[in-house]
Amino acid sequence: MKTLFYILIFIIYSSVAAQSYKTQYNHIGLQGQYALLNLNTSNFNTEQGSGYIAGLSQRGAYFNNFDLIYGVDFIQASAKMSTRDLTNKAQDVNYTTTGAQIKLLLSYLILAENLTIEFGPVLQINSALKLQNEDQKKYIIEGYDSLRAEDIQEWSRLNGMILGGFSAGIDNVRFIARYQYGVTNALKKLNKKNLENKDPAAINFKGNLSLITAGIVFYL
Repeated sequence: MKTLFYILIFIIYSSVAAQSYKTQYNHIGLQGQYALLNLNTSNFNTEQGSGYIAGLSQRGAYFNNFDLIYGVDFIQASAKMSTRDLTNKAQDVNYTTTGAQIKLLLSYLILAENLTIEFGPVLQINSALKLQNEDQKKYIIEGYDSLRAEDIQEWSRLNGMILGGFSAGIDNVRFIARYQYGVTNALKKLNKKNLENKDPAAINFKGNLSLITAGIVFYL
């Protein structure tokens, strides 16, 4: 319920803010991006994984050289983590997460509408971490004696991100490249699961998500 409340507040704020501006134009955009996801943490040995982002956005003139962008995207991405299998051999396991992102961005026009810098907050609502191979759920996570791959799937479902990037193109087509970094603890929920009862080292989890994305937007 708390997650739904935050989503509702964010959507209402975005809609009211956007409609209060005297816009000279409004464009609805259909976008797709290739994504590289990483979990920055000292608790686990992780590697960058890939995925995609797709969704709708609206861009409108805000004031002077600024545009306002808001929208909702669907995201699916994966990340790797080092573990040991049942024979104590090093193995990488792959986790996948899906979810949605709500964005509210300011876009500064450097070269009219053909080159812009974009920045602002992102609210990400994501699923649990799903093992791509369920046969790996009993693998022991590197750095621990008994913490298993299945024990850390319930991470935080709500994450705040800060986005920065740029777009370049013409009126109807733009290429975009962006970087997002999580300002909330993506592993906070693990601290409430009493995982130290399974492994004494399983405490003080902290991690921040990061996303590198690049793609294209078609404006209708």
